[in-house]
Amino acid sequence: MTNGEADKPSGPLYPELLEVLGDQPVIERAVDFNSFLDASFAQAVRAEGRPNLVIGGVATDGCVLQTVLGGLREGYRVHVVVDASGSPSLEAHNAAVQRMIQAGAVPVTWFSVAAEFQLDPRFHDAPHRMRLMQENMPAMAMAARAFVNGVDRGKRAATAA
Repeated sequence: MTNGEADKPSGPLYPELLEVLGDQPVIERAVDFNSFLDASFAQAVRAEGRPNLVIGGVATDGCVLQTVLGGLREGYRVHVVVDASGSPSLEAHNAAVQRMIQAGAVPVTWFSVAAEFQLDPRFHDAPHRMRLMQENMPAMAMAARAFVNGVDRGKRAATAA
């Protein structure tokens, strides 16, 4: 997680994000747009040793765009979470997304990222996943519960027979 300096217009970080992050460190950067131009950020990302980045934030046509381009220049495979990023206008958001795609970034949604991280089908009933589903995709959560209940009923019927 990175943010501009707390005493600048880009800071401090939203209290709601700080609450979700808990003890995760937030790297305050002195540069405004491309986070990779900040030595602390670049070193922290490189230290992870991972080839993929998943980026979202405010604003799509500013920090997100420039950080995505910076990540691509560094040789990372970059996925931009288009529905976890925003700009003052839909036109600005869409233009920035198109620019990132042209540069080689892969557009994803928060739900598609969650699905890719799932990996294990048994994860369907993890409490944090169900909370996200109930809060953001109630129809999908209801369908998942119906499926699980149907499977459980089938198992009970099979053992009773």
